[in-house]
Amino acid sequence: MKRRSVLGISLAALPTGRAIADGPALARTTADLLVEIDRRLENPAVLRGEFEQTKSIKGFKRPLVSRGTYVVARDRGVQWLTVQPFASTVVVTRERLLTLGQAGASRQIDTRQEPGLRAINEMLMALLAGDVTALTARFDVQATLQGAHGWRLALTPRDAALAGVMARIELEGDRHVSALSLHEASGDASSIRLFNPASSGLSATEAERFGP
Repeated sequence: MKRRSVLGISLAALPTGRAIADGPALARTTADLLVEIDRRLENPAVLRGEFEQTKSIKGFKRPLVSRGTYVVARDRGVQWLTVQPFASTVVVTRERLLTLGQAGASRQIDTRQEPGLRAINEMLMALLAGDVTALTARFDVQATLQGAHGWRLALTPRDAALAGVMARIELEGDRHVSALSLHEASGDASSIRLFNPASSGLSATEAERFGP
């Protein structure tokens, strides 16, 4: 699987970076802002919700729009279940990328044999979970606090495996990540809205998809 197709499937040291904040918080360092953002974020064992993704591809006039649901399980991975325009399920863990299509079709890639893909998988897990520590290990960060609860991060990859795939990323939210913009090195871009977040345990089917 090409690296760019992974991002189009329907989907820790502090860095140096410029601190951005509103009002009196302007003087805060990036490290201070990241600590505050981490405090604002909740970290449930399992977070689920709905998504809408709009992907713009070079050479195509009309963007591709997909909708579905997602599950983020701390320390296990992400499940991305597309409902429209067609049904598919993507399971992302550190060790593998599993794609489940219609009529029982499936494809699995062992990331232990693909270091670049493993880096992408770990990035996606960190992005959707709002894992500030994991993100600052791989990205230069610009951080903004928005009001009493909101925040925004602009990320530029420092990791060579990611820099060849991703030019920059923006994400924002409050207690949870609510929006992501992914700008790929190829020129393609994705805008993802995450909404109706809820915390609950994994179902038997979801646990089975993650594997042992």
